[in-house]
Amino acid sequence: MGKEIVVIGDSQEYSGEHILQMLTKARSLGNQWGSRVSVLCVGKWDDGHIDNLFQYGADHIVICRQEGKFNRLYFTDIMAEMIKLINPSVLLVPATETGISTAASLSVRFEAGLVSDCVDIDFDEDGELYFSRANIHNSTISRIKGMNSSMILGTIKKDVFGKQKCLRLGKGTAMEFTYNRGKEKPPNNWGLLETIKIEEKQEIDIHIYKKFFCIGRGVKKKETFERICRLAEKCGAGIVGTRASVEAGFIEKSRLVGQSGKRLSRSIYVGFGVSGASQHMIGVKDAKLIIAVNHDKNAPIFDYADYAIVDNLEAVLDELEKITGA
Repeated sequence: MGKEIVVIGDSQEYSGEHILQMLTKARSLGNQWGSRVSVLCVGKWDDGHIDNLFQYGADHIVICRQEGKFNRLYFTDIMAEMIKLINPSVLLVPATETGISTAASLSVRFEAGLVSDCVDIDFDEDGELYFSRANIHNSTISRIKGMNSSMILGTIKKDVFGKQKCLRLGKGTAMEFTYNRGKEKPPNNWGLLETIKIEEKQEIDIHIYKKFFCIGRGVKKKETFERICRLAEKCGAGIVGTRASVEAGFIEKSRLVGQSGKRLSRSIYVGFGVSGASQHMIGVKDAKLIIAVNHDKNAPIFDYADYAIVDNLEAVLDELEKITGA
């Protein structure tokens, strides 16, 4: 079997950022593995979407155009037929509602391995592919290798990976796929029991910021938090935090960074009083630049930091306020 990498795209839950992030990672893996990268598209995909896929590294695109909403069972059937055409070794699936259920079904159909909520995919020194995921309440990271199957699937949450255009000449290839489902209707496996209105909470859009100030456990006082917020506003930075800052009431959960929160990629990150727990650093590891401020010289975050400031937090804020006029 050729080492082909496939990314699944679903226009019903289409997020350009999400698919392009997965495609960027697939392209990087393909370059290291010498593999073709394909994207399987189902739904309403216009020419702009398709061009974007080529720009971010797709070598081959298979498109099954479907109008309107369609049953998930049809979606799984379509994907299964498209996968048979390509016979991939690795299949990356968006961790959306449809993607998660589809990945589980495809894993059973093809007797393939499945790793959910991957936080990284990389090679070891022998060129073997490993999927990483968090476990035990997000406190440890497991690296998983497919052993007993010729195909392995991984579901990927949005913002786990950054996106980057692929510099190359020309486009890849594209083909149309027609699915004939016949007249038989799929079984109705679910029904509406009740409708519950959920108040929509306004969440931070991390893509509007290039810089982030992160509140850690070391921020003990409200006055210190407010100083950092004023400084962030002066510098055009977004405010985010660790789980400790959420539990302390400084940061709302929608601004949590880490395995169970936001991921920051290709941005500048400044951690104020952040110790650097592994579950938090999962969300920071792809930042373009990491600056850490902590009074403890042995804080784990310094193992990741590009610039380390070992000093009292209040003293550092004094100097930053002088420089910026905050």
